[in-house]
Amino acid sequence: MKAIYHYLLVVCFVGFTACEGPLEEEIFSELAPSTLFTSESGIEAVLNSAYAYSHRSGYQESWAPLFMQGMTAGEAHGLGGSIESLWASLITFTWDANHAHVLAMWTVYYNAIRDANLVLDNLDNEALSADFRQRAAAEVHFLRGWNYAELYNLYGPVPVYTSSTDAPLQPRASDAEMRALIETELQLAIEGLPAEPLAYGKATRGAAMGILTKFYLNTRQWQKAADMAQRVIDSGDYGLVPVYSDVFAVANEGNREMVWALPKSSVSGTTGQAINALLFPPDYPRPYPNNGVFAARTYLFDDFVNSFAEGDTRRDMIVTEYVSTSSGQRVGGLGFDRSFPYKYEFDPNSVGVNSGNDLPVVRYADILISRAEALNELEGPTQEAIDLVSQVRQRAGAEPLRLADYDQASLRDAILREREWEFWFEAKRREDQLRHGRFIAQARDRGHNAEDFHVLFPLPQVEMNANNLLEQNTGY
Repeated sequence: MKAIYHYLLVVCFVGFTACEGPLEEEIFSELAPSTLFTSESGIEAVLNSAYAYSHRSGYQESWAPLFMQGMTAGEAHGLGGSIESLWASLITFTWDANHAHVLAMWTVYYNAIRDANLVLDNLDNEALSADFRQRAAAEVHFLRGWNYAELYNLYGPVPVYTSSTDAPLQPRASDAEMRALIETELQLAIEGLPAEPLAYGKATRGAAMGILTKFYLNTRQWQKAADMAQRVIDSGDYGLVPVYSDVFAVANEGNREMVWALPKSSVSGTTGQAINALLFPPDYPRPYPNNGVFAARTYLFDDFVNSFAEGDTRRDMIVTEYVSTSSGQRVGGLGFDRSFPYKYEFDPNSVGVNSGNDLPVVRYADILISRAEALNELEGPTQEAIDLVSQVRQRAGAEPLRLADYDQASLRDAILREREWEFWFEAKRREDQLRHGRFIAQARDRGHNAEDFHVLFPLPQVEMNANNLLEQNTGY
């Protein structure tokens, strides 16, 4: 079969294989290289390796988006540990092409694309059932659409690989080519994916529609964003979880609000995440003896914590003070720009810093507010847009909006503010600001030397060194 010898390193990688429950680990070396791409079980193993990368396997790959999207947008800041210098460059707009997060995200997304291409290249085999080939192809289109959308969000147009036999050195695609590819891949996924996942963490039709909704929104394709969001709503597959904190609870993972989430497990460092280990100091009273932390701490600013209306339950997940386990004294955070984001609870089954909290990417609340935003951009304030935002507000105990209070500009501001309250510490703030041309201006307002070129991150320097066909983003 073609492509068998192009990436034989796959046989050494730990992947995941489909089952009735969540994806489970399997060692590829248990499958002979000569049969890896000739059986459904072998191809499934490679497909699930693509999923593992798409789920941002690894500590840095899990937490980097929160800091690349949040610290650059003024959502959070941090101190302590070896990661502090990486954070400082994000906060002050002094990052460069050697930044570890820049390389980590490029690598994990392209690893997923590589494995997805291997699967698609080997589906033309009569030994495979027609149902398997159709389903696997749809999953590949989803994975490629998702990973290329993430790359585009961070770096702009990037090299495109649609086959494992493509020449390894490729120039960057044009912006139009990049957008068309992402849209086509996700549309093909929508056509072929089931409504229910075959295993927890696998793609669904709704997940593809949700990701495409956000892609349309972030590229200001307002009508397409509104229409795709409506398709998610009309599917009836999703809904708001009544209690805000329950959306993120470990015991409630896989709930109806999660359109697309990245499953995590505390089994190992590649399947888990260590976000909470970067949030709290060593003297913070952790609820379980098996919970671990690093030396770093992540903080929210006072002006954000104080911006919530009284009774808004979304603020309840922010820790504003604690009693030190070392001194027994109360340690105040609010008033010192040092409140802690606690959206992801300490996992009772963590293994030290390794936790199994799933990470939300697209929630149903995001679909509702995305449609409201798109409608406002198209038509100005409408009762439908007001009602969509109010659904989300009322779940949190906040007052509904009133149509008479808004024109288009003020409703735009209200929606962006609502997104800050609803999606804090979910890696949304940067893209929200970029979408409305506010990212650079707001960074300058905070006193940082932000330049226009900072709307994109640089291509990793190691990639520039290895591929002479690449052109670096302006300014780097």
